[in-house]
Amino acid sequence: MDQGEYYISMQTQTGWTTILESFARFVAPPAGSRVLDVGTGPGALVKMFREQYQAEAFGVDDDPLLMAHALDYQAIGDLFVCGSVYQLPFQTNQFDVVTATNVLYLLEEVPSALQEMVRVLKSGGTFVMLNPSPQMTIASATALADERGLTGFARENFIHWGEIAEAKVRWSPKQIAELFQKVGLQLTETRERVGVGLALYARGMKRGG
Repeated sequence: MDQGEYYISMQTQTGWTTILESFARFVAPPAGSRVLDVGTGPGALVKMFREQYQAEAFGVDDDPLLMAHALDYQAIGDLFVCGSVYQLPFQTNQFDVVTATNVLYLLEEVPSALQEMVRVLKSGGTFVMLNPSPQMTIASATALADERGLTGFARENFIHWGEIAEAKVRWSPKQIAELFQKVGLQLTETRERVGVGLALYARGMKRGG
């Protein structure tokens, strides 16, 4: 299974679609707003924003294989581009909303990547991210998998998320507020989701200036 097939399987054969739908409701982009999903993978969130919220959504990812799968949805327009999170291929102040799911906590240079996302965001625009919360561990992921009767790939994938989370950064709301402050964002809301709160959603507004 190549990386593209893995992420498509993740989005179609596990509970990840439910998580993305929950995150999309949290984002709730206004109809007609310009939205950029960074690290979009096969593009499931872009499709949700366009089809369920009538937003003008686009996706960017640095993996050509993932972009190839996302291009299956490209027939309705130039929705997906290949590009680095550290140098997004968009002009400054282009988007009303920028989203990043399971992206920032994996990066080595988080402030640089976040600053670049803020750059393409309009003044007063919204940045929204999803990352594992401090409660996400191998043990907590395994417990929830047991509780929900997950088996096969779905179980392995969810527990693997806990494994990655333990090896990476898991920010608290206070730490997110501090991170946002450094790049010109004001934290406006956080929300714990997935079982006992294994995922943390966070929303921030780009300050004017």
